[in-house]
Amino acid sequence: MTDLRERQLRIAAARADFLEYGPAGAAGVDDVVAASWERSHDAGVNADRYHVDYHDDIDFDSRLARCAQPVIERLTEDMSDVPVTIALTDAKARIVDRRDCSAAVGRVLDRVDFQRGFCFVESGVGTNGVGTVFEVGAPVRVIGCEHFNQKLIQFACTGAPVFDPVSGRVVGVLDASMLADTWNPLMDALIRSAAGEIGRNLLLDRSQATRALFETYLRADARPHQPVMAVGSGTHGMRGADTTMVNEAARELLSPDQQNTVAEFAQFLMTRSERAARHLTLDDGRRIRLRSTGITCNGDTVGMVLLLDEDEIVIPGSTAPLSIPDISAPESKRERDTRSAATTRSPAWRTARAEAVEAFESGDGLLALGEPGSGRLSLIAEAFREVHGDTPVVVVDAPRLGRGEQVVSPDPTVDGPALLVVRRPDQVGTDTAATLCGMVDDALTAGYRVAVTMGSGDTAADSPAAVLLDRLDRSVTVPPLRLRSADLESIVAQIVKDVSPQRITRLSPKAMRVIASYGWPGNITQLRQALSEALRRRPVGEIQPEDLPGFCRSNTTRTLTTLESAERDAIVAALTEYDGNRVRAAAALGLSRSSLYRKMHSYSISGV
Repeated sequence: MTDLRERQLRIAAARADFLEYGPAGAAGVDDVVAASWERSHDAGVNADRYHVDYHDDIDFDSRLARCAQPVIERLTEDMSDVPVTIALTDAKARIVDRRDCSAAVGRVLDRVDFQRGFCFVESGVGTNGVGTVFEVGAPVRVIGCEHFNQKLIQFACTGAPVFDPVSGRVVGVLDASMLADTWNPLMDALIRSAAGEIGRNLLLDRSQATRALFETYLRADARPHQPVMAVGSGTHGMRGADTTMVNEAARELLSPDQQNTVAEFAQFLMTRSERAARHLTLDDGRRIRLRSTGITCNGDTVGMVLLLDEDEIVIPGSTAPLSIPDISAPESKRERDTRSAATTRSPAWRTARAEAVEAFESGDGLLALGEPGSGRLSLIAEAFREVHGDTPVVVVDAPRLGRGEQVVSPDPTVDGPALLVVRRPDQVGTDTAATLCGMVDDALTAGYRVAVTMGSGDTAADSPAAVLLDRLDRSVTVPPLRLRSADLESIVAQIVKDVSPQRITRLSPKAMRVIASYGWPGNITQLRQALSEALRRRPVGEIQPEDLPGFCRSNTTRTLTTLESAERDAIVAALTEYDGNRVRAAAALGLSRSSLYRKMHSYSISGV
């Protein structure tokens, strides 16, 4: 205890020198603490004035809180006779749970607002056992005068990060706080162990598919110096993957944007049964070889682990690498060079387009699978005209034909190759399917190539559409818009130009961020709808986030009723008007704060 008092006297003197003379005064202080003092000073934290921000929009029943609850309860019970308080924070250093093993210590902590809802980020209150942990990403012990703010030097605390075992991110901090003169160094080991147990609970709380993905990733990561990524399947209609893991070697190989490109391409590959090695061209010109292992659950591919290698083939007798000519097609298709490569950056779209080109070069009938609005018809037409030039393309919409609304049919006298595209044959009955089969047979006799577009679901062998599919030779999967983030800006620019060709209109950076964060379950069709509405609200000038329809801030995948859509839009409008202030928005809407939070969660409203 004498050693602790002497050490505290030295730290107190160093702290006084630091506050008066700057970093030079922190000589002899632990490097972690000295660095934290500097960050606190640079952030403008006042060492003598104490203030802690309170937040009323915290989820106290989060997944982290639920997984930590049994650990904290056991820890509190084991230390029932120890004068200490255990606290858990969320990823923003806000306290979500606090348990007092001693009422006396709890009352003292109340005086410094160490309570649920208060934020102890380092840039707000200076060096402490919560905020400093987020800064260094490792366990931190802060005793007495090591705190930056005078109000906190009466305490000692140790904090350990809680890591999400899948993403590797710090999702919270487990902290033990007590009075400085009762500090016990055994707290360090107890808190580190408990934080690790919470992390294991987070993994167990995930689905069986995620755990299988994580275990496969760990086995692959055991290979020395091997860049590895693991990607879990994204929820339909939502942007991004459910899970993405990247080891250190992969982070050195790929920038964050390139990691996102690879993750999107992996999600695209999950829709296909092929497991051949792929080659992916990055935005900086490098080509990456991908070897994949699919993770299946109940017959569905739910994730993929990727081994990444940068291609570098050296010609014998030379030190110069031999470049591999293609982008993201399988190795047997490397020599393809499509005209869209200059404007299309998405590897998934380029792969699908290259496969369609190859089918038309071979004279094969083509089935294009994909979500509605994803651009299946555009991809087919682009690929066909690349092979055969500006030749006729006849489009027959099967449901409209079945209702007698469409009578267009292939011209048997056409000169040269032409294309017949049949859309949505899976949505018609037996009679219409027989008519379509006859139309396709006549077109094939006349020299037409044939393509069909359908949804990604399986077609039953006894369905009317199955008879038509027997006339096709190949299939290609068209990626949804959420897997084409690299192309999003160019697609937006083209739609704006198409919708308002005579106007000078652009999107603000904030509006573009809203568009980029939305999942677009309706794909390009829905994006066109949103931009058309924004252009009606602001015919000229710069489109702002508030010009976009309310659904752009809501990533819910369920279909909303008219009343729910109106309520969602009203909530988004109120939050936008009050610059995200939940209290003022709730008052303007006539809702309690808890009702507003519940509705925001129900509609998956974010980014406001």
